[in-house]
Amino acid sequence: MPITIRRQAAVWLALSLGTFACKGDKTQDTAASCDLPQAAAGADQSVTLGATVSLDGSGSSWCEQHADQIKFNWSIQAPAGSAVDETALSDNKAASATAPTFKPDEVGDYVIALVVSDPGGDSAPDYLVVHVTSADSAPVADCGGPYSGNVEDVIQLDGSASFDPENAEMAYYWTLTDTPTCSGLSSSQIYNSGGPTPTVVPDCDGIFTVSLVVSDGIQYSDVATCYVDVASENRAPVADAGDTAALGACADNPIQLDGYGSYDLDGDELTYQWSLVSAPSGSATTDDSFDDTTLPNPKFTWDEVGAYLFQLQVYDGTEWSAPDIVTMTIDDSSSNHGPVANAGEDQTMETSADCTSASYVWTCEDCAELSVELDGSSSYDADGDELYFYWSEATEVLKLSNPYGALTDAVVSAQPSEYGVDNTMVLTVNLDVADCEESANDSITVTYTCTGEKP
Repeated sequence: MPITIRRQAAVWLALSLGTFACKGDKTQDTAASCDLPQAAAGADQSVTLGATVSLDGSGSSWCEQHADQIKFNWSIQAPAGSAVDETALSDNKAASATAPTFKPDEVGDYVIALVVSDPGGDSAPDYLVVHVTSADSAPVADCGGPYSGNVEDVIQLDGSASFDPENAEMAYYWTLTDTPTCSGLSSSQIYNSGGPTPTVVPDCDGIFTVSLVVSDGIQYSDVATCYVDVASENRAPVADAGDTAALGACADNPIQLDGYGSYDLDGDELTYQWSLVSAPSGSATTDDSFDDTTLPNPKFTWDEVGAYLFQLQVYDGTEWSAPDIVTMTIDDSSSNHGPVANAGEDQTMETSADCTSASYVWTCEDCAELSVELDGSSSYDADGDELYFYWSEATEVLKLSNPYGALTDAVVSAQPSEYGVDNTMVLTVNLDVADCEESANDSITVTYTCTGEKP
């Protein structure tokens, strides 16, 4: 605490509490065998406004023969504008009030003084300062989007996802930060720009950049930016048939396609149309091999290994997109590479139990249950095939929480102990890893030791 605050506190305390030293000297004549109490108000604190401040005078000391007559006298000098005083303390000035609490109501420094009294007199005051800062966090702006529409459409913006961590009422500040060269719009033409859902009417084609800042009355948010894509007439949609992939020998049958990346610049609802372009030699597949050619993610049942080419077009109600092609390649089993199993490192469990003796006979408690995590996640498949895991331990002393996962907890239940004896078990744990056709194995040991010893 700065020296100036402590000096101010000392002057204030002398005025508010009186001359404790004289009172103490007078009383100590009748209790010469006891020293005066010593107050310890605790360390300085820094808290945010509204948090509960806990005081603690338990570090104070006093004469043992007066232990049941000790009184704690707390005093508070609050910052200007605060209504907090001694009456704000819980159980104020009661013998039990070693640790009263209060809630600050203003930002600033609260100077707290503690005087401890017993029949022999009063301690010198001890001080602490509680530094209270604003609890306010900056709000977060979210301007929504992206938005699209046509020239002269009324475009409604949506900043309702903006929020303030303290749920304070917010002010909204919308601006047009960039417009196409053909536009004459300015920020003043964002209607209801002081609210969460203003509107704007674009006057030409192009991209309009809109920014939003919100304020909780104390702090401003960072700038959120969104875009309005404007066209004067319908624009053709864009088809996206997904990524070309080599599915290996472990491909699902049927396989699933993904056209969800398709989009329309005008925001129009899309209709999907898939077709089979080509199939491997010998294949009897056709468009009928789709479960539904109008879905964005249809399934396709294949019959031969090799490359299948698929085409997707989308329709916005006015125009069809250009076609997009995707290739899915399915390998035969001869090209499959088996997985590699890696069960991780050997593990060790060590524990002990308390033993007691009576008439030279030792009785020991059981060693407590122990667990360790086994990690097979370093196993891999060179083809990128999905892997299937299975952990096992032949004696079943080791219980496995998730034998079919890459990670599992291995648990040894409570075991009997003997005094002075290391009872050790070495348990072998196997990990089998498989793709759709081949498997691999690795193993580790889990060494468990239980020892009985004096408590």
